[in-house]
Amino acid sequence: MENFLDQIQKTEFEAFEYHADDSMEKAHYSIKGSCDHGWAVTREGRSHLSLGKGYVLLRTVQCGVCSTDLDRRFLPFALPQIIGHEFIAIDSSGQRHVVEINASHAARGVSTSCAYCSSGLANHCPERLVIGIHDLPGGFGPWLLAPKKAVFPIPDEIDNSTAILIEPFAAVLNAAQRISPKAGDRVAVLGTRRLGLLMIAALSAERRRNGTNYTIIGLSRHANLQNLALSLGADQALEPPEEKPSQPMAEIVIDTTGSAEGLEKAILLAHREVHLKSTHGQPAAGLRHTTEIVVDEITLCSFESMQRELRKNLRGEDGQSALVLWQSTSTPPKWLSDQSECIHETDPREAQRKLRSERPHLPAADFVVVDGSSGVDQALRPSPDHETGLVRARGTIVIGQAKASDGPLLTAVTQRDLRLTSSRCGDFTAALSLLEEDPELRKALPRVITHRMPIERLKDAFRLARSSECIKVIVDHSPMS
Repeated sequence: MENFLDQIQKTEFEAFEYHADDSMEKAHYSIKGSCDHGWAVTREGRSHLSLGKGYVLLRTVQCGVCSTDLDRRFLPFALPQIIGHEFIAIDSSGQRHVVEINASHAARGVSTSCAYCSSGLANHCPERLVIGIHDLPGGFGPWLLAPKKAVFPIPDEIDNSTAILIEPFAAVLNAAQRISPKAGDRVAVLGTRRLGLLMIAALSAERRRNGTNYTIIGLSRHANLQNLALSLGADQALEPPEEKPSQPMAEIVIDTTGSAEGLEKAILLAHREVHLKSTHGQPAAGLRHTTEIVVDEITLCSFESMQRELRKNLRGEDGQSALVLWQSTSTPPKWLSDQSECIHETDPREAQRKLRSERPHLPAADFVVVDGSSGVDQALRPSPDHETGLVRARGTIVIGQAKASDGPLLTAVTQRDLRLTSSRCGDFTAALSLLEEDPELRKALPRVITHRMPIERLKDAFRLARSSECIKVIVDHSPMS
């Protein structure tokens, strides 16, 4: 592929676009340019995208349909778009690849002063585009542009039926590693369908690899999904309780339901932690911006939890003294002001100004202390015009005070000391490495694929993906002539 970086390439094609009314129609596209000089994308004969250098042109082989695709209209990015982000693609030599979908400066291999790209937060780069989600054409088209440093060759040991699941598997492996279950913990996965079944497989593989003895529970109302959960490594497969349980059933509950109701159920079932994986773009559990919690990989905890864990070791992502934004109506304790850089400001615009002054390279706080659901939503997205928060990616929102009217999540955080964690994309190198070394995992993953369809039937594939008979549907592109 490196031999072609400076050569001008051009392709034209028709592909289904997803529209804001949940419909799909074909449009004509043209892509022209090179990795070293940038690309021009036209749609229906008009300029559509002008991209800088660092992208390579790949031919799509297969693409999976996921819950984010089904709910794409609820996300805050422009439509229509060629969507699809779980794909296998080939280069001009025929080599198979999977692609990490975040086109940051780092992923494109371009020089930058971006603090996110230089501090291990490239997947949260505020200037990134995202294949099949944010502007960049996705895997339901026959051709796509991929950031060159995010293109990973598929080892010969991994066949297409497993490789097509690398993107969602990397995401659930990230979750399994972030929650780090302790010996004796019960870890329940709520919503064992597309993502949930892969979550169980990742937990099981991690348990085999590190030897930690915890119990994996799959929660589903469908017998076939319960059986599949057991085959992928769950120790128990149960129906989630219909009524409010008298006590939590697991230390950690991972919500993969893709629904607002799923989060509320997970809150009732978890004793210590809820890990959120659902990105449905809708309000849930008293908050407007739950999808943004996942996108930014935010943690929510009580002030008591923060005080216990961090009073003696308050540090930010880079190991330096943490930057704390205090927006609660209560007064910051002296120990916090002594051990961190603490900005006390409730007005969001003034808070942004002070954060820019204090930390120009990454103007967001490591911890934001707020009151109530409105405070959480403001910390996540203070302006409707910008997809950035007062809290940095992988930062923590600390709940100072909350009322019952703030919803079940903040009630559980403040009254039961429940912790909410989240995760989004994962490390493809780690996922590929685990699959190479674990033949049991390679054999297990394709069990979640229940249907395949040609790209010409993409509309049917979406209808099928929304039905109870389908777990995972894969769409195949026509071979190159």
